[in-house]
Amino acid sequence: MLMKSVLKIFVLFISIGLFLPVFAFAQSPSLPHQFFGAVNFSDGLALDGFVVEARINGVVVGNSITAGGNYGYNPNLLFALDNQGVYAGETVEFYVDGIKANETAIFANGNSSQINLTIPASIPTTPTPTPTPSGGGGGGGIPPTKTVAQKVDMDNNSKVDVLDFNTLMVHWGETGSNNIADINSDGEVDVFDFNLLMINWTL
Repeated sequence: MLMKSVLKIFVLFISIGLFLPVFAFAQSPSLPHQFFGAVNFSDGLALDGFVVEARINGVVVGNSITAGGNYGYNPNLLFALDNQGVYAGETVEFYVDGIKANETAIFANGNSSQINLTIPASIPTTPTPTPTPSGGGGGGGIPPTKTVAQKVDMDNNSKVDVLDFNTLMVHWGETGSNNIADINSDGEVDVFDFNLLMINWTL
């Protein structure tokens, strides 16, 4: 009986240790809100290469590029950033090629939302020049000695899973060099590393 009680306590502590970083991260005020969906102009789907911007109070907080009539899909993910932790509950407006979409959303830290955009205009003939999509940059590249997949697999168990996610959460917000969770090697563990983790997630 005593042995069973000790075993239960041991399992409980292991469970807490495994998921505590996830809970702490979920409560963080600076988690991004991911958006994705279709883009429809009045005369059809968007052409490839249009800039989709998410704006809060007129400030661009994230962007993506249209492809196949959609936005926010791999590799051009759209993460609306909240680095200061002030956007929870704010209205997100969407612009495609500078034209405001009919739809809006409410920013919620850590959410992922499908928002299909309707643009009240005809398809522009030429997409505007495309910036680097949010979540696709952040400075720094993957060192040639390691592939992206190798860096994302932080515990070297040959798959990208919740254990790697936990490692990222433990180091979230840290700066400096040689950080195991700084996947893109830009000197900071942030949404760009989170983006790479999600892209390489082992299904």
